[in-house]
Amino acid sequence: MTDEVTGSDESEDLEALIGTGPLDFPEKVVREFQAWHRPRKQYVRRVQWCHEIWNLTTDLMRTKGEIHELRYLTLPGSDLLDIRHIAETICSPRQVKLRYLGFNSAAIPTSADQAELNGTEFSAIRENWIEFESQVFPGDFRQVGNLRSPSYRRMREKGPYHAINIDLCGGFAGHEKTESAPNYFGALRAILQNQARSDDDFLLFITTRMDDDNVDDGAKGVLLQLAQEIHDTCKGYASAFSEAWGVQEDDASLSVPEVVGTGEAFMLGLTQWIISTGVSFGLKASVRSFMTYRTGYGLGDDDIVSLAIRFKLDSPDIPPDPHGLARILNTSVSQADKKCEQSVIVPRRVRERIQVDKILQEQAEEFEKCIVESAALLGSAGYDSDSYRGWVMQEEGPNKSVSAENSAGQ
Repeated sequence: MTDEVTGSDESEDLEALIGTGPLDFPEKVVREFQAWHRPRKQYVRRVQWCHEIWNLTTDLMRTKGEIHELRYLTLPGSDLLDIRHIAETICSPRQVKLRYLGFNSAAIPTSADQAELNGTEFSAIRENWIEFESQVFPGDFRQVGNLRSPSYRRMREKGPYHAINIDLCGGFAGHEKTESAPNYFGALRAILQNQARSDDDFLLFITTRMDDDNVDDGAKGVLLQLAQEIHDTCKGYASAFSEAWGVQEDDASLSVPEVVGTGEAFMLGLTQWIISTGVSFGLKASVRSFMTYRTGYGLGDDDIVSLAIRFKLDSPDIPPDPHGLARILNTSVSQADKKCEQSVIVPRRVRERIQVDKILQEQAEEFEKCIVESAALLGSAGYDSDSYRGWVMQEEGPNKSVSAENSAGQ
């Protein structure tokens, strides 16, 4: 009797474990395309980010002979598209490992998106040119600005970095919910201070909203003041500004915000803050490019900017010996002069920025290239690449670009 009962119990346990018959395969989850999957984003990845990273690695290999890894600090979405693209287009041809540290709140265990992110990261790390110890760290990137936080310690532990990519859907200078926590300015300041211990040049990319609704009034006032101050105190900057916007150079009453548009004023001010912050930490900035585009396909001004700046360590200044015993040959340059020198190029860069939507509207071949590249990249992240082109065309709707019409049948 006991054996029969035991056998029955074991059968029931086995049945509960494996079921009573064949099970249907689970249906494939269809991942929906998002706004940041549009072709314009691929243009920024390739023409700005990867172009600058390729040039940086070229220079590092020329000066150091070889490099074994590219250290990358990023704010990846759950798809890790920037990581995948850099690994494929930079690290694979260069035979260099990509070691990344990402920050994403979806990595927090209580997040509903954690499972999706974990799966995406697992598939990415299996790629040959991604360092296995790379990580998406759980939490808000802004906590890097708290020097006692785990986020700051992890950032410092894994750095310094060759490229830093602060790719935001919202505003770098946006409205903060609380004044008791760090903001993006604080996080970037902590990062630049940490980068000052690097012997290598490095890149900074920032993508941010720049429309009035996504820029805090207080922050906007400070940024506009910085743009005005460098114009009023740096002759080279004032000359470059006058040439770029076609205004009188000797106009002492010129108001920078009144001459330029809202977006241009923001770009000038934010870049000036970055340059000034870098100078305070002994870094020298070289502003490379600005790209702008719109969040949608409607009419209106561009409301997103992606900027690229390359930094290197500046020549150190040794302060004089207060006791007068040390004799040092020191060609010291004031911080004001350094800011002036590094800022002269900014007006022309802003004025000659690349308007991505315009490029893709006018150049059908470029638009087609971005579609093909985006479809392949999204396919590697688990999206239906075959339906990508149709999604792009549908998204454009009645505002369909010339390039879309020209490439629809290709």
